[in-house]
Amino acid sequence: MLGLTAEEKNMALGYAINGADFMFISSEWLCGLLASGSPETIDVNKTLVAILLNRKPIRLGTATVIKYCRGTLDRRNAWLLDHGDIKVVPPQFKKPELIKPKEDDSE
Repeated sequence: MLGLTAEEKNMALGYAINGADFMFISSEWLCGLLASGSPETIDVNKTLVAILLNRKPIRLGTATVIKYCRGTLDRRNAWLLDHGDIKVVPPQFKKPELIKPKEDDSE
């Protein structure tokens, strides 16, 4: 697997800039490497390994997706993202916005 194509990266970058949420699902090939204890996966956090092996979606931060698309994400995380699917989270599952409470101006 080679990750996203240049066209897919441009599309994901556009979605990220417009506030989309993303998720990552590991590929079967990556799961095979993790299960066999391949040298490429030895340093992967054990909790993350358990999630990846179950092929559960992992929410990705927008900044992470932007760095990945621009080629500035660290090598280890870029390698992981290259070996799975990055998808936009459907609107009904989008993380709620955190709204900062307004300060009382009546003083």
